[in-house]
Amino acid sequence: MNRFILVLLLIVCSALFAEEPTPQKKSPLEFTLTTSAAYYPMVDHKTGSSHFSGISGAYDGVEAVTEFDATYTMPFLNGSEELTVDNHLAFKLGLELSPVTIAPVASVTFSPIAFLEFAIGGTIGTGWPLTDDIQGLAKLDESKPKYKNLTPFANWYFYTWASGCFMFDLAAIWEGDWHHVVTTATYKAGYQKMTGTKSTVWGWQNSYGLADGWVYEQEYFLGYQMPLKVSMIGVGVTLWGNYQSSDYGKFSSNYDGDFMIIDIWPMVEIKISKKDLLYVLTDFRARRSFREKYDDDAHEPFMTKTGREWLFYSIAAQWKHTF
Repeated sequence: MNRFILVLLLIVCSALFAEEPTPQKKSPLEFTLTTSAAYYPMVDHKTGSSHFSGISGAYDGVEAVTEFDATYTMPFLNGSEELTVDNHLAFKLGLELSPVTIAPVASVTFSPIAFLEFAIGGTIGTGWPLTDDIQGLAKLDESKPKYKNLTPFANWYFYTWASGCFMFDLAAIWEGDWHHVVTTATYKAGYQKMTGTKSTVWGWQNSYGLADGWVYEQEYFLGYQMPLKVSMIGVGVTLWGNYQSSDYGKFSSNYDGDFMIIDIWPMVEIKISKKDLLYVLTDFRARRSFREKYDDDAHEPFMTKTGREWLFYSIAAQWKHTF
């Protein structure tokens, strides 16, 4: 099962990684364009209990997505103390576009104190197929088994969420350009659904094995920010899955519906210019390991999970331009 891994933690907790303030007054309205791409090597599934699987082929796919956002930030409940002077509300509207999907996005972020952010948001999107293997919206046909295309603009992917983020920068208590040891911890809870289908398992944006229900993401990041062209290095960990195994219906026991997938992603931030940032990361993943010999994504819910399979999952890059 693929999952697009390019929404980086450091964008969710944007306040931590903001540049030092300048005397020039900043506009409250900001427009950004974020373009992401990922390359996936081939890693064959192995049977058995928890283990590591090496790369078995050079190519298993590429993905790309771009998002245009408009963000309006206003002071809110800010005080005169250092911890509250920058308190704010940020309202964001955007449009995400990939080769097989389109999805408006919206969020509201509230920072009540320098080291905390709370946010709510959501998206609703639809999609279309490019080929039999590249699908925007799909449902699992259990009789084949095979993922069948759903109808664009008749079926919709829906996701809404709320999150909290704790942030800390060592330079806040030990001033200096070379003292920016930064860390974040984020918890996001949400609800996802595919409309217009009774199928228990479905796919969105060429990612398969998804199910209606409450879902979560935990993200932790530790980095070092520098006054250089290579402006930050760090490593993040993302833990995600469904809260309830029962979301997968009859597959819940053998497939282990509430299995937690783990992503570990070393990353580098490169400051191309004042308005352009480039993020490059590699992703190591722990996915389900199965008792049976692996066939394809459509057969996966019918298989029996026996442990974790660790693998080198992808190489990804993200370019962010601020207008």
